[in-house]
Amino acid sequence: MKTHDINDVEKILNTQDTAAFLTSGASMQPLLRTHKDIVVIKKAAHPLQIGQVPLYKKTGVQKLILHRIIDICDDGTYITRGDNTYHKEYVLPSDVIGVMTSIYRGGKYIDCNTSKRYMFYVKMNKFFYPIRYIWKTKIHAVLSKIKRKIVK
Repeated sequence: MKTHDINDVEKILNTQDTAAFLTSGASMQPLLRTHKDIVVIKKAAHPLQIGQVPLYKKTGVQKLILHRIIDICDDGTYITRGDNTYHKEYVLPSDVIGVMTSIYRGGKYIDCNTSKRYMFYVKMNKFFYPIRYIWKTKIHAVLSKIKRKIVK
């Protein structure tokens, strides 16, 4: 499979139905590993659903972002968050370039619409989010302060 630079995906989707690129960044870990996994992006058919992973560009920002939809506002705005992040982003449907349909992870093909393991991952990620959030933002911060006082 021919992969493209992520910055070219928008141009490619103007002429083709799908494009593939090597991932970068840590916001979707552990699902997507930096410079190891390949994602296949298809032109988006709106409305998207909760759990889907759109590729979008925020107004005034050059970087393309790939985050999961966690909710949809009444006006159709998507609320997204990376699997490894703790803040929400509001994305207009017009900012969406495409949607992730499959992943090549370690040479194995994963279909985001039919893979039971992928769907299980999505459910577990959503279920454990509150625990991860409390650990990262509250407990870990307190433990770090205690550790700094002890180490001094």
